[in-house]
Amino acid sequence: MTEPICKVADIIYVRFELTEFEEQKKYFDHFGLMLAYEDENSIFFRGSGTAPYAYVATKGKENKYIGTAYKANEYSDLEALSKEFNVDIIENTEPGGGHKVTVIDPDGIEVEVCHGMTPAEPVAVVSKVLNTGQSKQRENELQRFGKAADEWQVEGDKWVYKLKSNVKRLGHTAINCRDAKASVDWYSRVLGFLVSDDVLGPDGNSIGAFMRCDQGDKPVDHHTLNNIQLPGDNYPGPYGHSGYEVTDSVDDLMAGHYHMKTIDEYYHEWGVGRHLLGSQMYDYWRDTHGFTHEHWTDGDLLDASIPENKASFRDVVMAQYGPTPPITFGVTLPVDQIDKVRAEQPTLPDLIKEMEIAAKKEA
Repeated sequence: MTEPICKVADIIYVRFELTEFEEQKKYFDHFGLMLAYEDENSIFFRGSGTAPYAYVATKGKENKYIGTAYKANEYSDLEALSKEFNVDIIENTEPGGGHKVTVIDPDGIEVEVCHGMTPAEPVAVVSKVLNTGQSKQRENELQRFGKAADEWQVEGDKWVYKLKSNVKRLGHTAINCRDAKASVDWYSRVLGFLVSDDVLGPDGNSIGAFMRCDQGDKPVDHHTLNNIQLPGDNYPGPYGHSGYEVTDSVDDLMAGHYHMKTIDEYYHEWGVGRHLLGSQMYDYWRDTHGFTHEHWTDGDLLDASIPENKASFRDVVMAQYGPTPPITFGVTLPVDQIDKVRAEQPTLPDLIKEMEIAAKKEA
């Protein structure tokens, strides 16, 4: 196997262009991210971890996903990318500083590789101790979250759960690619990603992958990138979703679920459930611009010794448990079109059933 140009260490942030900021600021306040910095042209949001920011948007003429940034282990990684793609290494003038290069993936996504960013001061969080049927570690201590039952407050004519999720960091993105092989090969060759799961369609051909960083014997997230070539002839655009790890356990995720549900201002896309590929608990919500963001917790960690697994599209969609995913999952579209699309088209499990039946007939 040919050595990659570099091996990135982790994901840092996603970048968007938005026509306005106030609705996005309101959404992320509910979602559990903190405003790190803003000016008239940009907004930056961070989690409780050490990344200076996990999300940045600049003001523009349309709402669109621009790209994703990753952390380089060494400055020499920037030099190697600069030489390979004939692009400049530039000083990062945004929060955190350092240097970066920007290259373009096969689907037109901007990929920023950064080095030397100054870490943010982490927000101290005391993790809860959970008792299970097999392990009783918490004794003489009552389990309480936030203000406990007082988190329920009456606002207007409805009960609202006030405690929000506490996002720690951006953990991954899911992108839609036009050519699965080209995308998987590019991220392997350029950024050194390893394939955790090669996703196969009903016909047995690869339609994408769940990919992780290669940090040798250091365990990393099961996937930092999920690149999928969705079935059908119409390319939906590159953005699928961004996955944000919450700071503390499933209760952190569930607090956010009930907060977002009871304020009743945003579309709930999918959840709560537990994925099969990556194993994380998940809960997906759309912002007012139609982009999907995920709360997740308790994901798998793999080092470079773990071989590639073969998985099916069914494994991606059906999860280990959880509600049926809608046909809109993984696709960015205006929120005023969501109900119409869901009403007119089958659910993703129904689509998979049709694909599997068709594949058996052709076999």
